[in-house]
Amino acid sequence: MNRALLKQDAKNAMRQAQPHPVLVTLVYLAIAAALSAVALIVASVTGVASVSVNGTSYNSGGEAGLAASLICLVVGLAAGLVSVVLEFGYICYSLKVFKQEETGFSELWGHFPMILKVFGLTLWIGLFVYLWSLLCVIPGIIAGLRYSQAFFILAENPDMSIRECVNKSKTMMSGKLWEYFVLNLSFILWHLLVSVTCGIATIYVTPYVQTTLAGYYLSLKPATDPAPAPAPEA
Repeated sequence: MNRALLKQDAKNAMRQAQPHPVLVTLVYLAIAAALSAVALIVASVTGVASVSVNGTSYNSGGEAGLAASLICLVVGLAAGLVSVVLEFGYICYSLKVFKQEETGFSELWGHFPMILKVFGLTLWIGLFVYLWSLLCVIPGIIAGLRYSQAFFILAENPDMSIRECVNKSKTMMSGKLWEYFVLNLSFILWHLLVSVTCGIATIYVTPYVQTTLAGYYLSLKPATDPAPAPAPEA
């Protein structure tokens, strides 16, 4: 893999995209921030946080406290589900940007029919990365790298099961873990730029990184996808 060429291809694809990925990313981040804000506001209004009196913690008011906790749980779960699908929509968007296919804002919220599968895949990956991390940090990182292509696979193959997406990702990443790790590490200066600019640079760095990762996924496909069967001779 030629990292410099891959990144240049991502930049070229971003220039060609209409609307520009910076605008789409701005909308994506604004919606994500709004969802987080709603969950925090509901938690604050319902007073879920416990109070401490003489070193003992109490929840605010018996049944009222239970109802408030349930409301906060439901709102938090709903916000989490929407956030997961929104993130998946952004992955699909980035994939189409690199392939220079027609796409736009609607790609972000166009995958809600797949909400259960996307959420299930998120839980699957999160659970197994967590379990491997219990052994040591490095096995957890390796697990994350092995499963890294699962969402791209689901984006192109919505009929695939969760297990199939995970297994195909592991197959695609066989022998590629270090290469993919170095690719992600190569963006460290861009992430530092985000910190230096107090997050402002995120609107460019996020689509640049995600589009590059989409291109990396596409570069893996020829080596893993079966070749089409030859046409029968006349």
